[in-house]
Amino acid sequence: MDTKNKPLKSSMVRAGKRTFFFDIKVTSDRKKYLKITESTFQGEGKERKYNSLLVFPENAQDFQDKLNESAGYLAE
Repeated sequence: MDTKNKPLKSSMVRAGKRTFFFDIKVTSDRKKYLKITESTFQGEGKERKYNSLLVFPENAQDFQDKLNESAGYLAE
């Protein structure tokens, strides 16, 4: 089994036709990072569409702050 790309931790959120995966992975030089992948259902018989975003530790706090700030506007 190839464990090279296996995440250290993984979680998932289903949102209608979309599924979001949050994976903590490790680079070849042992640096952890967050990979957020959006999988979108395109219809029966069609392949899913994937988009990914990488967040490295040095940007994680700023990313989290802006995400929380933006989510706060949704709650208003």
